[in-house]
Amino acid sequence: MMKTKRVQVFAAALGLMAASFSLHADTIRPLTAADFAKRPPFSTPSMSPDGQYLAMAIHDDVNAAGGGKYEIGVFHLPDMKPFSRLDVPAKQVPEQIIWTSNTRLIIVPARQLGWLDAPQLTGDLIAVDYDGSHQQSMYGWVAAHRHGLPPGARGYFSGLPSKPNGHFYWTTSISIAGKAREGRTEIFDVDATTGTAISMGSFNEAGMRLIVHDGIARIAYGLDDQNRPLLFEHDSENQAWRKVPTSARSAIPLAISDDGKQVYWRYSADGGPYALAVSNFDLSNLKILASDSFGSVDEVYWTPYPHKPFAAMIDTGRPRVIYVDDDNSATIHKALSEQFPNLLIRFAAISEDGTRVLVRAGSDKDPGVYALFTLNPVSFKPLFRIAPQIDPQSMASRLPIRFAASDGQQLDGYLTLPARGAKLPLVLLPHGGPIDIRDHWDYDAWAQFLASRGYAVLQVNYRGSAGRGPNFQHAGYKQFGTGIQQDLLDGVRWAIAQGYADKDKVCVFGASFGGYSALMAPIRSPGTFKCAVDFAGISDFDIMADKSDMETTERGQNYFNQAIGQDEATLRAISPLYHLDQFNVPVLIVHGEEDPRVPLKNATKLRSALDKAGKPYEWLIKPKELHGFYSDEDNTDFLQHLQDFLGKYLGSAAK
Repeated sequence: MMKTKRVQVFAAALGLMAASFSLHADTIRPLTAADFAKRPPFSTPSMSPDGQYLAMAIHDDVNAAGGGKYEIGVFHLPDMKPFSRLDVPAKQVPEQIIWTSNTRLIIVPARQLGWLDAPQLTGDLIAVDYDGSHQQSMYGWVAAHRHGLPPGARGYFSGLPSKPNGHFYWTTSISIAGKAREGRTEIFDVDATTGTAISMGSFNEAGMRLIVHDGIARIAYGLDDQNRPLLFEHDSENQAWRKVPTSARSAIPLAISDDGKQVYWRYSADGGPYALAVSNFDLSNLKILASDSFGSVDEVYWTPYPHKPFAAMIDTGRPRVIYVDDDNSATIHKALSEQFPNLLIRFAAISEDGTRVLVRAGSDKDPGVYALFTLNPVSFKPLFRIAPQIDPQSMASRLPIRFAASDGQQLDGYLTLPARGAKLPLVLLPHGGPIDIRDHWDYDAWAQFLASRGYAVLQVNYRGSAGRGPNFQHAGYKQFGTGIQQDLLDGVRWAIAQGYADKDKVCVFGASFGGYSALMAPIRSPGTFKCAVDFAGISDFDIMADKSDMETTERGQNYFNQAIGQDEATLRAISPLYHLDQFNVPVLIVHGEEDPRVPLKNATKLRSALDKAGKPYEWLIKPKELHGFYSDEDNTDFLQHLQDFLGKYLGSAAK
């Protein structure tokens, strides 16, 4: 049970300060396409262990060549007085900013490959003092050899010691070309000042993840060549790794308890939704801490040292938090959640002594606000808004929905509704992926842009999506052109039957796999749609099998075969390019000229086939753009094209 009196005391104190927590944008005015396309000026905030400083990425000149430049800003808390600015290498994104002590930072850079893809880590790492001095490369092609790390290995940041001591953990993986597992994975304790690296353990396969406790790698986990889970544990480096049998269970280790005796897991016993669980290393004496029969535990909230979970979040529908401990952190979180019931409260960081919390508060209407909570005395100070140009009061509500697909499968999703009326023109907006990706309740810029123009927006977490456990995820395998598309169509029929949508005014718009669905849905359901918008979508799976930058390892090839199929008949059966005789709606084709994930050939072959068939389309190709547009200027131009195209075929839907 939570300590109710303590929660009430916090809530009362916070209530006195609630008025200072502004939830409004700088100005209230009609929002333009540029407002929705604008990249947040600040990102990746990270608080020092003592809670005195905040470091974050600052994005300048987004429309410059290459998408602009990033810097790291360090600010004093709580007044946000600038302390220092640190350079980031050109054409790189600071994917992670981590404090290894109160004065030393490490920056993990990545390359942005387009709006639709997560940035790809470069394998480098930069360390710098918080005042900008003593900057050096800690890992990279040259630095790795200098500091005793394996040269040429793929590396990534993999954690911090339990108590900040100026060190961090770095994992390297060396594999034989084209082989997913043949090679070696090793984890190092690295001094962030000197760069000295000491091995804490290794595993004689590549691509594994290692979890350490008390300076020793105790757990190794990953996937085999057939993408089945692997799990091993041992007590010391002198012992052989012991394989943990999982059978039908799926167990993803999150952390080892401070006493080194137990492991916290995301756990599914039978393929259902993941729960938060704790057990011995071999999964014996397992105890479920938080679970839900429909949705998985998505996020876990941790206390400061000794780092134990105090809450877990279920992310289906409107996210809800399950408290598993009555620690001070839980008390603070509950008090903030009660004070701001319309917002989802996340802890971005907690100081080492637990008295300062970097809070992120957001909702379906609000991209989010960062604030600082202090315990002694109790205070709550807003620091900055993620998207200051967006006014939450003018945004549409995202209604969580559930319905049964035509085969009985229970599905969930979101319906973003303008304020006015029923039987609205509807835009079906399928997410990308498709496997292990999902739409969330949080603010969605595309859905809000469309709703601001008067359209209802339907997003369906079809079979294969994340958030429902392994069985639901695997239900999307070999269903890319069939079951997944049927789920989307069933969602449209549900929205029409419920009176939300006008059956004569429906379009489909998606990006990446969503762009593929925008081509496939009108083929599977002639007469349902008035138009389609294909942004970086797949028109021919033969191209993906041959030209895409998707993994070329044995594991990647096996995944392609398991999830999609590789024989020519299968690929043609699910490729829109070979079924254009049944595609009878106008389509807006949007693509980046240098897209490495879904090559431009998908768009050019589609255009040629439509030309040959005499079918209508519009064309928007951006030079130098990759998988999704990167610059604000190009994204603004796309949204304007989208608005004009939908207006032409659905009619004006503006409020």
